[in-house]
Amino acid sequence: MIQSRITRCLGLAAAIFFGALATAVHAQDYPSRPIRLIVPFPPGGTTDTLARVFSQFLQERIGQPIVIDNRGGAGSQIGVDAGAKAPADGYTLLFGPADGLSLLPAVKKKVPYDTAKDFTPIAFVARSPLAYAVNSKLPVNTLAELIAYARSKPGALRFGSAGFGSILHLGMELLRVDARIDMLHVPYKGGGPALQDLIAGQIEMMSPGPVGIAKRAEAGQLRVLAQTGPTRHPLLPNVPTTAELGMPELQVVSWFGVLGPAGLPQPIVDQLSREIAAVLDQPAVKKRFIDVGCEADRMSPAQFGQFIAAETRKWAGVVKAAGLQLQD
Repeated sequence: MIQSRITRCLGLAAAIFFGALATAVHAQDYPSRPIRLIVPFPPGGTTDTLARVFSQFLQERIGQPIVIDNRGGAGSQIGVDAGAKAPADGYTLLFGPADGLSLLPAVKKKVPYDTAKDFTPIAFVARSPLAYAVNSKLPVNTLAELIAYARSKPGALRFGSAGFGSILHLGMELLRVDARIDMLHVPYKGGGPALQDLIAGQIEMMSPGPVGIAKRAEAGQLRVLAQTGPTRHPLLPNVPTTAELGMPELQVVSWFGVLGPAGLPQPIVDQLSREIAAVLDQPAVKKRFIDVGCEADRMSPAQFGQFIAAETRKWAGVVKAAGLQLQD
């Protein structure tokens, strides 16, 4: 019996050793073939454009093509779920947006993945602030004036969004809760139609990203009162941040990062993290990101995982405080 136990222990130790050896050898050769990068939105939007810019520079560093796989649908849930269920070999990665990783879990009764358990965070890539913008005919010029105006006319202000549970929606709900004002949400099938109605005066307010509003604000088509990032975005250099205006809790960013499925070997995570960090440090990358309304930013895999968890808790709290009904 003792002999049998010793044999089993030796067999287990050998299996662990050779498994670890195989993983190490695999990581040394990685990547040896093209990498598929799942983008959970259709072609043409900000997420897709950013992913293509990013992948162009990353593939130059790793020496293998990166193939964009657009898996749009259900507010990014379909593509994010595909990333969670991919093989953990480093050849299928997810270009994960805030939408599917921290917003949908906050606004839906159930999603088919667990953000904390089903992914391996690899690298934070970029962030983009929102901006509180109003129709040019609304008689307010500052965020404080907007809040005062909304309090004087409860329920009269209409704000548009890209749909229930989108970052444009929840960014406004955060303002509504924090400033204790009553506004009417008007959901649209995308941020573009909402922005057109804002300019036309069909709604009074929304919180789009910087690309869609910078030139329109210069042309006097709308008025930008504040932006919600930690610093002023280069496309909106004259617009104060909410922190500058004494409301640091109104920090809202749309963010993007690279993740793998759970169980991704640590050597591959470390290698990808290093290569992505080198990409994000390139001045050409920083400029291209700014052009699409984003800013390059870096976090370690551990920091990125902690950030996702904090964002998920934050938006779940906003949804609860705003009294929003969870969606099926």
